[in-house]
Amino acid sequence: MQIFKQITDVFNWLESTGILAAIAALILVVIKQVQPYLKLHIKNKQINQVVQFALTTVTKFATLEGLSKSDRKKAADKDVADFADQLGLTWVTPEIVDSIVEAAYQQFKKLGYDNHAPKTSPEPTENSAAPQTPASSASSTAQVPTSKPENEAESASQAPQTIQSVANSGSDQNA
Repeated sequence: MQIFKQITDVFNWLESTGILAAIAALILVVIKQVQPYLKLHIKNKQINQVVQFALTTVTKFATLEGLSKSDRKKAADKDVADFADQLGLTWVTPEIVDSIVEAAYQQFKKLGYDNHAPKTSPEPTENSAAPQTPASSASSTAQVPTSKPENEAESASQAPQTIQSVANSGSDQNA
C-alpha cells in the first residue's frame, strides 16, 4: 500500500506542476513528426517488394518462347497486380504496375537476356545459289547470338536501383 501511495503522490505532483501535460504534448509532437517518415519508409519497402517481384516475373515470362511480346507483357502485368493485391497495396494502380513491369523489362534487355532478337534473313551472297537443306536453314535461324555481361552478379545487383527510380516516379502519378 505504501508503494501505491508514493506512485499516486508522484503522479499528483507531476499533474499539479504541469510536467505531465508537457510530457504528453512532447510525445504527441514526436508522434506527429515521425508518422510521415514511417509512412514513407513503409511505402518504399512495399515498392521494393513489388519491384523485386516484377523483376522475377519479367524474367519468367521473357524467357518463354511460346508467347508474343504483348502476351508476355499482359501476363507480367497481371501477375504483378495480383501480387500487389495479395499484399493489400491499394495505392498500386494499373499505371504504376505497367511502368514497373516496363522498367523491369528494359533492365532485362539491357543485361542482354532478351531472347526476342529480330529475325533477319541472311544477305544474298554468291554462295546463296546453292540450295539449302531444311536442316541447314533450321540451324542458321536457331542460332541467335546473345551477349551476356561478364559479371552477371554485379549487373543483376544494379537492376533494382534503375527500376527503383522509375517505380518512385510512377508512384507519384495520380491516376
